[in-house]
Amino acid sequence: MYRRTLLASALAAPAVLPSTRASAQTFTFRLHSFSSPTALDHTMHLDRWAETVGRESGGRIKVEVYPALQLGGQARDLVQQAEDGVVDIIWTVAGFSPGRFPGTEGLELPFVNTGTSATMSPAAMEFAEKHLADTEYRAFKIICIHSTDRSVVHTTRRPIRTLEDFRGLRIRVAGRFIGETVSAFGATPVGIPLPGVYEALARGQVDGMMINWAITLPYRFFEVAKYHTDTAVFQGMLLTLMNRRSYERLPPDLRAVIDANSGINYAKKMGEIWDSQTAPAIAANRDAPGNEIITISPQERARWVAAAQPVYQTWIREMNRLGRPGQQMFDDLMAITAKYGRA
Repeated sequence: MYRRTLLASALAAPAVLPSTRASAQTFTFRLHSFSSPTALDHTMHLDRWAETVGRESGGRIKVEVYPALQLGGQARDLVQQAEDGVVDIIWTVAGFSPGRFPGTEGLELPFVNTGTSATMSPAAMEFAEKHLADTEYRAFKIICIHSTDRSVVHTTRRPIRTLEDFRGLRIRVAGRFIGETVSAFGATPVGIPLPGVYEALARGQVDGMMINWAITLPYRFFEVAKYHTDTAVFQGMLLTLMNRRSYERLPPDLRAVIDANSGINYAKKMGEIWDSQTAPAIAANRDAPGNEIITISPQERARWVAAAQPVYQTWIREMNRLGRPGQQMFDDLMAITAKYGRA
């Protein structure tokens, strides 16, 4: 059951509620998410995580879960809310905060993905812990970075069978480097919040979207997108982050509870759950009237990969501009994802 309170009431309550005895001290944290309470994000991840840390801490950690932006703001505000201590834990998407996680957006570069969330998620955690923990995640304890299943191109009226078919199309994207990829393919990237995508497709405001298979089922995108080119272009990154000050308030034994439910192994577990949604989503798209799933040849895919090469250089230059070793980071990214199994 979720506590439905006004933001003002939530802010009035202290994030840390000490008892009179230090040994029995309890801590209450607020977890804020943009996602629906009935979505997989909550039913299989955030709600279960809150229950687990509560149980394993003997009730000394209490996590209040607020889905659907119940504490106010928009999805793009979640990171700032966590940094400012308005909330303690957030679940968000890297692309919702443009420029805030540029290194993480490298994990969404085209054709560096592993194809399944169960393999890309631990790869993402390994890369983040090595290259990003002390830069863009300095203010956070990383609970989990896990990926979507494979993201492909879905279109409404024009099937994508060759690179030339992208020309002149408007494609919805959810991040900068996904947009750079769409531009490299010859189409125009368009940013639209997820709740507005169905209507934009139905009204012809965009001609398609670059998005993962699993999300097409709960949003029923198969009703408006009729052509699905099943070539894994990228995998989106999903972030569960805890304010570092909130984490560091905990005594060592309770930090150990958070640590045990964070990191690479937890990311892999989340990946396996997300992958379980791919096959049902593909079936729904395949079976919808008038829909077609398209497979391109290895030779055609190689043309797409070649067209995307300038996007890598854009990201490397961005890392260099920020004072980070761009080429080394890119080489590591390729090595880490290859280790887990390139798509």
